[in-house]
Amino acid sequence: MSKSLSILIALSFLGSSAFADPALKVKKSGRSADPSLKVKSSLVPTFDVYQKRVVKGKTEVFKVKNIPLLNVGEEREVEAAVLSPLRLPASREVALKETRRRESPPVINFVLKPYTDVVAPAKNLTSADAFKKIPDVKVLNPVMDPVTQEPLVQLTKLEDLQPNDYKLLQALIFLEIQKNYELAMGLFSELIEDPKHRIEALYHYAMTAKGLGLNSEFRQYMIQVAQETKSKEWQQKATEALVQHINVLETSDIALIDPLIIKYDMDVTKNDDYQITRAKYYSDKGQLGLMEDALIFIGEKSPRYPEALLLNALFNYRQGKVEEATIYLDKLMAATENDKTSQLRSVGALTLARMQFQKSQYKEAFQSYLKVDKSNPLWLQAMVESAWTQILGEDYEGAAGNMFSLHTDFFKNAFSPESYVVRTVGYLNLCQYGDGVQVLNEMKKKYSPWKKKLEDYKASHKDSSAYYETVKSWIKNSDLKEVDGLPRSFIVELARHPAYMSVQKQINAYEDEIVKFNRIALTLIKMERELIAKQNEANKELADAKKGVKGQSPSQSEVAKVQKAEQKLLSYRIQYHIAKKARTSIKNLRATGLARIEKEKTVLRAQASQALHNRFGEMLAGLDKVLDQNDVLQYELYSGAGEHIRYQMAGGEINEKERPELKVQKEKSLNWKFKGEIWEDEVGHYRSSLKNVCAQDGNVAGLSEQ
Repeated sequence: MSKSLSILIALSFLGSSAFADPALKVKKSGRSADPSLKVKSSLVPTFDVYQKRVVKGKTEVFKVKNIPLLNVGEEREVEAAVLSPLRLPASREVALKETRRRESPPVINFVLKPYTDVVAPAKNLTSADAFKKIPDVKVLNPVMDPVTQEPLVQLTKLEDLQPNDYKLLQALIFLEIQKNYELAMGLFSELIEDPKHRIEALYHYAMTAKGLGLNSEFRQYMIQVAQETKSKEWQQKATEALVQHINVLETSDIALIDPLIIKYDMDVTKNDDYQITRAKYYSDKGQLGLMEDALIFIGEKSPRYPEALLLNALFNYRQGKVEEATIYLDKLMAATENDKTSQLRSVGALTLARMQFQKSQYKEAFQSYLKVDKSNPLWLQAMVESAWTQILGEDYEGAAGNMFSLHTDFFKNAFSPESYVVRTVGYLNLCQYGDGVQVLNEMKKKYSPWKKKLEDYKASHKDSSAYYETVKSWIKNSDLKEVDGLPRSFIVELARHPAYMSVQKQINAYEDEIVKFNRIALTLIKMERELIAKQNEANKELADAKKGVKGQSPSQSEVAKVQKAEQKLLSYRIQYHIAKKARTSIKNLRATGLARIEKEKTVLRAQASQALHNRFGEMLAGLDKVLDQNDVLQYELYSGAGEHIRYQMAGGEINEKERPELKVQKEKSLNWKFKGEIWEDEVGHYRSSLKNVCAQDGNVAGLSEQ
């Protein structure tokens, strides 16, 4: 018993001695995989077969057909090491006490039942055909060993910060932390002249201008950074800033920004403002494919979704898909149901009505015209067009009634000669010839003198800028009934046209920017005065703190008060110095900016003048056409009246046939007997109470040609 134990003890010492030396040694060092490959948690390198790329601003997933030669690395190899001879310790005898023996427990006999369960046959998990369908995996091409090079470490001289570096740091603190844009702009203005910091200063100057509301200044200098810099980093940052603030840019700027987005593989699919601007730009250029690519990214939850619907309708209409266009406009009406006064809804309603009119859907077109908001400049035109819809839908009472409402004192300042024509045609179809003649006389009395005034004005104002000055003079004093010989109502309608209003809106934005530019200098002067007052307070605080320092060993709190007061005074002095210098630094850039704005305003004024000139010509031509139709309509009225009298004298009966009515809900429809008052919210809902007294068969009874 003791001999066996001694052998076990000896083996334990043997084991401890045997593992003192390594049993394995590295035969060949391994090689890591190429850094471009992804490595799984199992340390196996992988290659992405499906990758992404951007085509025309859209991200696509494609499959790599030709897998390149891959460096997947190599595992290390090991082999057994030669072990040194074992040094076994001498065996020792151990005196053990005799173990007390115990009797073994009785044997337990288990009675096992015979196994009678039937085993089901083995299932076929696969088949021979399945093995045949397993594709062959080609052996990968051998990977060449990489060429390594020893790293060359060289010391680089550390350059100290220069004065302009500190100035740039100060400016960034004012811009990004304190949001003190005036002081930041002054510092950036100085740094623009430093070639080393020029690009960075231009970028931050543009961002400072954006913070001050100088949108055209932001656009000018941020585009300059994107075009001037050779640094990819700053060009990309400028592009990102332009995309982020696309709403203050011009639509034409897409021509510059889009190529840069593709160059830097920027994801703009979630920027709805940018996609809408892209769609408008490519729509103007006639590139409908790129327009569609931009609109596809705008979802139903986007605030720009209604605008995208209108552009989609335009996109389909230009391709001749009128049905698809009307579907998008119906969606626009549903999407803007809670905002019935929006400009977008009115434009969509007018566009939808015209498409429905084009398809002879007069009932639907009439309802769409009524959705144009009364405060919209297009409302008056929509009402006239809706009356034509009623005429073609044979609802002559409705057409005459609604046009009558436009001829009351409520709309005495409205210019709408065509409405008299529509009203006359309505009376003509009702065989109410006397009322028709009266309407034509009213039109001739009102608009015939206007024609002479308009022709005289056109002959004496050859330069288009004169039209702009006339409108400008009226805007300054809108109570004038006549300006430069033009009636007030004509000028109102002339200036309400979107072609002029959109340009004038840009001019007004420039005027606001000039005010903001001038306000910067006033803000800096106010800041200087406040900082002088704060310096005086800090000086007093410092003097009081120094009085509190007693003895040769002042307390830490007393010393801290002095230091704090000194720091505050120094801070105010530095800010005062920067504010004072900023006024001088900004002066040149302000002069340059104001000159640029005035130059751009001159261009816009020329565009506005041309728009007014063109609109004037269209309105004069329309008035000429309406007055020329006066004679034709009078002939029709007198001729019809004569035929009608002969018909009645021959015993003919009037036409009592019911015709379709294009009108709103019954509770909103009004049959009027005019007493001098028209309510604005009822316009478009009136119906004439005059009855149709035309012949039953449409011909004069007994007088038709044999």
